[in-house]
Amino acid sequence: MWGQAHVLASWVIFQAVREGDPSVIKIEFCEKDGKDYFFMKVDRSKLRTTAFKALSDVLCKLHSYKAMGDYDSAKTFFDHYSKVDDEMLKVRQIVLAHKLPRRLELQPNLTLDAVTHQVVYKDYEDSFEGVVRSHVERFPDSFQADVWAQWLKDAAALRYP
Repeated sequence: MWGQAHVLASWVIFQAVREGDPSVIKIEFCEKDGKDYFFMKVDRSKLRTTAFKALSDVLCKLHSYKAMGDYDSAKTFFDHYSKVDDEMLKVRQIVLAHKLPRRLELQPNLTLDAVTHQVVYKDYEDSFEGVVRSHVERFPDSFQADVWAQWLKDAAALRYP
């Protein structure tokens, strides 16, 4: 559900701070032009005081469970902070509703015209074909051949069994 462990850890930290002092992070919902929005306000003056204390308390208790080897209590304690409440589910729905397609990392090329000695700017279409064409034109044929040869050598080791 969470993907990578650090994503879950950051969520637990966020929840620990919210639970420790609800005035540190406030979420306000609103509607504009028929779309739902939210604003998250962080009281930065409390980050080093009450927020730090709340997080410190959670980590100290979790460490105590670890030191005692009490896995069941630690898991129950940690799982409490990893739950997603209704307010955050609403935030998630709003984020997903406003999600934009992943952008393409497309770089133009600059070349030097051999005749006029002018720098020539070449742009590419915003598509996967444009990205590939940009890379192919940026790197010479011998470099591409070297990369392909190295990939063939390493391909078996890079694939999952």
